[in-house]
Amino acid sequence: MSEHRLTSVGIDVGTTTTQVVVSELEVREPAGAGKLEIVSREIRYRGTIHETPLSGPETVDIDAVARIVEDELAAARVEPSGIETGAVIVTGETARKDNAEALVHRIASEGGEFVAAAAGPALEAVLAGQGSGAATRAKERGEIVANADVGGGTTNVALFDADGVRDTRCLDVGGRLVRFDSEGAITGVSEAIRGLADDLGVDLEPGTEPSTEDLDRLAGAMADCVIDAITGPPFSDRTASLAIGSLPTDPIEVDGVAFTGGVGRLVHGDPTDPFEYADLGPTLAAAIRERAAELPLLDLDETIRATVVGAGTRTTELSGRTVEVDESLLPLRNLPAMGVGDLPEEDLETRLEGVIGEATERYGPDEPVVLAIDDVGPLTYDRLTRVAAAIDTVWTADGGGRPLLVLTRQNCAKALGQALRRRSDGRPLAVIDEVGVADGEYLDIGRPLDGGETVPVVVKTLAF
Repeated sequence: MSEHRLTSVGIDVGTTTTQVVVSELEVREPAGAGKLEIVSREIRYRGTIHETPLSGPETVDIDAVARIVEDELAAARVEPSGIETGAVIVTGETARKDNAEALVHRIASEGGEFVAAAAGPALEAVLAGQGSGAATRAKERGEIVANADVGGGTTNVALFDADGVRDTRCLDVGGRLVRFDSEGAITGVSEAIRGLADDLGVDLEPGTEPSTEDLDRLAGAMADCVIDAITGPPFSDRTASLAIGSLPTDPIEVDGVAFTGGVGRLVHGDPTDPFEYADLGPTLAAAIRERAAELPLLDLDETIRATVVGAGTRTTELSGRTVEVDESLLPLRNLPAMGVGDLPEEDLETRLEGVIGEATERYGPDEPVVLAIDDVGPLTYDRLTRVAAAIDTVWTADGGGRPLLVLTRQNCAKALGQALRRRSDGRPLAVIDEVGVADGEYLDIGRPLDGGETVPVVVKTLAF
């Protein structure tokens, strides 16, 4: 039985806090000659919860974040060279800072051999639900479980069922959107919340000291939207106005609700001093706690560390065991996925020309992209030969200087890759299988494991 252990790091740079966890992932072959799987995830080290350092109102102090990560890895007694996988994710308001993209890519590059850079509220919602235990509960009990991750800048809700992620809903609602000094005077306000405050007639001008009644009204309206995001659709106009991206249209009744994140942790706890954290967090948590009393609340494994645990233990998956890869290409990072969908029986070249042409328009003629094919058709020699010929013809004509990178959900990478190699005239290629990805997502592909039979893959978003 093939067995391997991977050291993984999770790094979450959020609106309010920065955290690091180190985990060990056990990779094993299941009974029979199948795909390698990650069969266990053990957290070896939980770092200190640090305040996210800023160098200005719209910039994160990248050097200070790098020092936090370096110090935490030293405390965990782990060298970056010994970290084989994992992810750094910027979340909440931090993902909107002017240097967020530079931050996440630097920390990822310094964090280890194959640490993915990621950003985006929907991904954060999923990672938090995986890290908290909501996804596991849904799978094991056949329930629909909502995980509401309420942080400093955003609220990200993911619904899980027995098959995985059902949908996500994300809002500009968080405890750090209004900040105070020790006297209760406002020191900062996020633009994301000004519209709601104006609608309520709450004055949030810096230097003013809002009344307890005004803060309760503002936090109450925010909490109403959080509950609405969990229980809807339908959604109120106010919730829709605070939504990040689209909201789902099909109602889903949930069996359990968990709250995670810094504010989410306070929802589960006892009331605290409303100005303990110099922001709206405790007041928002109290308002959510009051409104969530009738919901089927769950007390799961993680709260404030849910996202970072998810980033460190759930981002990596393994390809099938029939990959055809030029190892000199690896690792590959931040590859845009171009969704091909199911290949038609005929007119293969027409479909592929459209996708590759769109890739050139989006990213230029030389930027590497992945052709993500859901279904190549019947896995026969003749069919795979036709598909390989069509890909090679179109790639040769329109692929520019890119390496030939193909991903398919079906178990056929070795045969398809060898058929492509016979036609590729030495062009570098990587064909991997049994991984699903949607158009617009990104992939990282790591160095082979298990004697070159499989590769670690991270499917992610990069939404700044």
